[in-house]
Amino acid sequence: MKIPNAGSLVVGQVVSTNLYNLGRGVVYAIHGEQKSSSVRSLSGVVSYGGNATFDIAFESGHISRALPECILHGVQWLIFDEVKRKEEVAHILQQAEEEERRKQRKKEREEQQFRDECHRLKSAPEYSALSQYKKGAVQVTGNIRKELKAKFPGVKFSVRKRSYDSVSVNWTDGPTEEQVKETTGKYRDSYFDGMQDMSVSCSSPFNEIYGGVGYVFIDRDYSDVMKQQAIGILRIKYDHLLDGEDISVARYNTGELWRIRQDYFGHGHGIQGEINKILAVTTA
Repeated sequence: MKIPNAGSLVVGQVVSTNLYNLGRGVVYAIHGEQKSSSVRSLSGVVSYGGNATFDIAFESGHISRALPECILHGVQWLIFDEVKRKEEVAHILQQAEEEERRKQRKKEREEQQFRDECHRLKSAPEYSALSQYKKGAVQVTGNIRKELKAKFPGVKFSVRKRSYDSVSVNWTDGPTEEQVKETTGKYRDSYFDGMQDMSVSCSSPFNEIYGGVGYVFIDRDYSDVMKQQAIGILRIKYDHLLDGEDISVARYNTGELWRIRQDYFGHGHGIQGEINKILAVTTA
């Protein structure tokens, strides 16, 4: 199927696309002989054909170089009749080039800051006990174990490698999950972006030196002693709502408390859910 097009373009031609938030732009250079009549579309998605390439400066401050003719005449681009004067083209290009240089300088500064922080972390006294040599989940497992042991003495943590890119941390009572995340969170070096359906890197200087994984799973268990403590707090706060109901650790463990006072604490939550909320913020 032939793609409708605007024929041969000229320098100064205004174009537009929603791709990458580029917006409106102007063609400032054309390379090769244009053959827009040869441009075709496959299933309305993939374009092919053409011969020339186009350099385009965008009002948003971006520059696209050597854009194939078949892409420019594709469904994701608009070509307008408007043609900018030579002076206007030069002005838009100058602004885009200045923005490009600004971004490059910023990138270079950030890269230097990243290198400097890596250098600092290598000899940081607070991390002197951590491994800098092993990679992946093995390194992360060992380093998390050392950090948690030092930060929460007396609490027994189980830190295990689950896969090449994930680690699990389990413990009973002790610190809250949020407190443990303050230590484990910095070991995460990627996340899954559902919009792009792909894993995205968020690696930091810390990850470069002390390791990183995509997932650190944490799971805190509670002893019966702590559950009883939470039930005691619940009674103090909501005794007027219990109507003599038997609120016990045994009933909590069997899950019976979910159905009690859902009218007040919410459907599917009940008193069991409220006890869970108390446990989540209680340290032992």
